[in-house]
Amino acid sequence: MAASPTQCAPVGTLFDAQARGRFLSGAIGGVNLDNVAAVEGAHAQAVAGTPIDEESAGLDVSVLNTLNLSLGGLTGAVSDILTIVAAQDAGVLNQYAYANEAAEGTNTGEIGASGAVNQASGALTLDTGSSNPPELGSIDLRSLLQQVAGDNSVTQLLSYISDLRLNIGALAGRAYMDSLCVEPDVDQVERDYLIAYLRLVVESDLVGQLLTTLNEVLPTLTISTSAVWSILQGVPLLGGLLSALGQSALEVTATVDLAQLTGEPIPDDVNSALRIDFEDGTITLDVASLLGGAYTGDISEFLNELSPNTRLFVDAGLPGGAVVALTDSWVDGLIERLKDLVFVSVRAGSVTGLGATGLLIEGTLRQFLEGGATATFRLLGASINLGALLNPLLASIGDLVQDTLDTLLNDSALLDTALGGVNELLAALFDVLSGVLSITVNAQNDASGTIPSYYQAITPAGRYDVAALHLEILGIANLLNLSLARGSVGENTPR
Repeated sequence: MAASPTQCAPVGTLFDAQARGRFLSGAIGGVNLDNVAAVEGAHAQAVAGTPIDEESAGLDVSVLNTLNLSLGGLTGAVSDILTIVAAQDAGVLNQYAYANEAAEGTNTGEIGASGAVNQASGALTLDTGSSNPPELGSIDLRSLLQQVAGDNSVTQLLSYISDLRLNIGALAGRAYMDSLCVEPDVDQVERDYLIAYLRLVVESDLVGQLLTTLNEVLPTLTISTSAVWSILQGVPLLGGLLSALGQSALEVTATVDLAQLTGEPIPDDVNSALRIDFEDGTITLDVASLLGGAYTGDISEFLNELSPNTRLFVDAGLPGGAVVALTDSWVDGLIERLKDLVFVSVRAGSVTGLGATGLLIEGTLRQFLEGGATATFRLLGASINLGALLNPLLASIGDLVQDTLDTLLNDSALLDTALGGVNELLAALFDVLSGVLSITVNAQNDASGTIPSYYQAITPAGRYDVAALHLEILGIANLLNLSLARGSVGENTPR
């Protein structure tokens, strides 16, 4: 922000002052939201006869249903592209503005805020105590990108996907100015923002192809009988039993409950950098996790406390080798899920009836690894109690099964091909995010970094803006140049 020369009127001068809180501003699909009175937000103006003005306004999201898209091949209502979740928790969609005409030298405290802010004060109110903060809404990026012609990265991405959305968590933006100078000192203007999370949700046939591949590969999981026999032989108390049975009697099976692969997204953690939902055919990318760390119930430093006009995937870039690392990490999450879906049976002889001689060990892979599998050993009808030796035995068999599963998944040419398709999709997406679709957090005018074109075009001198999030498709006017959770203070004009 410009800090000098400071232009202040003599002490005692009164100012016309103003502040704004506007949750939605800019353009989307050819619709200029700045010309729509129903979403203009709160605008406080302290003028002659109104020394203090305080305004607040909730956002009626139903108005988006009445605004028709008017650019290129886009048809329908704005709400088809920009969906705001209705009936949010209190504080999520408020707009607040406060202006004071007070003379220079007094505490003026202009405030403009919107989003997750207190309706009565403009204070940021994002709840950091929940692991799942409220979702604000989503933007249909695929429909917008379909209007971009001649860009190879966009064309490639669109060939992979059938849907692409940006899901947005609770947002807040707040500007505060404690000065009535025409140009305030840098320490007299504060601009803050909060973002709970950003998640990209991709729908693609590649997800179904990956599931088909897993259904082909996982049934081939085969556990070495001789390796299990060697583990059993390492337990002294089983010597007589094993001698009576012989290795040829041993049967080891590992079956996978493939139907459960589609039960819940993989991996379990909602904040995982890459999460695949086979039932919905979607890949979800948590932006904070991609850039370093997910939302955990506290404010993520990887989306917050960033410099003004930080463009994600450019100024805050992906770590090196991110694409391959994402799918490698996902395979680790798959193996973690399979620990509950792989059922292991180790059987020889019989453990029922008079004079039974045999062994039966059964359970999921996780139960083997954690010592919870059921195990029965009998020699001529007498039970063999392994005592403290049982858990190490189960764990050793579990380790063998897990190592075999790891090898199967990591060495499968079929799976490599399927994951390679996902990698190509991700690479195409990240190319678009770094070159075509600009996602800027802590968007400000008159500040450092690359100021979004929207602010360069419309923000007059003396007004200080901040938006928690700004989205722009570069090079195409009015397709997407949207600010969310915006607050501003100024201009202040001496009377």
